[in-house]
Amino acid sequence: MKTILNSIKPAVVLLLIAFASCEGRREFDAIVENGVNLDNYDIILLESGNTLDVTATFEPNVVPQRDYIWEVEDPSVADLQVNEDKSVTLTATGSGETVLRVTAADDSSLTDTAPLKVIAGPPVDITDQSTISVNREYSGGAEGREGSTKLVDGDLTTKYLSGFVTPFWINLEFEEPIVAGYYSFTSGNDAPDRDPQDWEIQGSQDGETWITLDSREDYRFSDRTQTREFYFDNNTAYKFYRLDISSNGGGSLFQMTEWRLFLLPF
Repeated sequence: MKTILNSIKPAVVLLLIAFASCEGRREFDAIVENGVNLDNYDIILLESGNTLDVTATFEPNVVPQRDYIWEVEDPSVADLQVNEDKSVTLTATGSGETVLRVTAADDSSLTDTAPLKVIAGPPVDITDQSTISVNREYSGGAEGREGSTKLVDGDLTTKYLSGFVTPFWINLEFEEPIVAGYYSFTSGNDAPDRDPQDWEIQGSQDGETWITLDSREDYRFSDRTQTREFYFDNNTAYKFYRLDISSNGGGSLFQMTEWRLFLLPF
């Protein structure tokens, strides 16, 4: 009897291992996305005569299983070609502004849009033509290791850091008035609670009277050292541009890696 039992036990173990192996190879249904976004784009700037690839993001962050319909509201502004990876290639066919829309083919409630504008050439970075000043400086001074000049040095390995108390502003002053309509922020390398969250971009001719050109509320960066771009509609040349930050992520300090200001050729 003992001999029989001893021979049965290894057989049972082998059966269990075989069953477990089959279980391990079981295939699961692919996760189907339940949201589509174009929120990576504050505005899509398409250079005249050029093409641009645009990609949506999905919720959750999975390989999309649905088919999508892409549309340009005004085809006289831009044409599109849908790619196999479900991105789209845009080609400028005219001038002006329109809207790009993406919608799930099987569910019209899964949709998003982004403004699209054709420009004559690439955005021109005018930041280096300005002089920066702040009302809350780094403890080591403007030229210090994390002083305000690091905010506009074009180096993504440096940053500006200071205590955060409102009012909190950063000015860029130009020798001559200039038209700006686009800017970018790059978040700091750590501590998201130091990021700007609510702010305004303002313009002035004399550094005393300010006009609000753009405002953002409850903005959150999704990663560290992440560059995000923002568009505002402006046709007036200003000598001063101000970033006025009314709140950060809740920290006692403010930090940002880079602020760049651009002219848009139309």
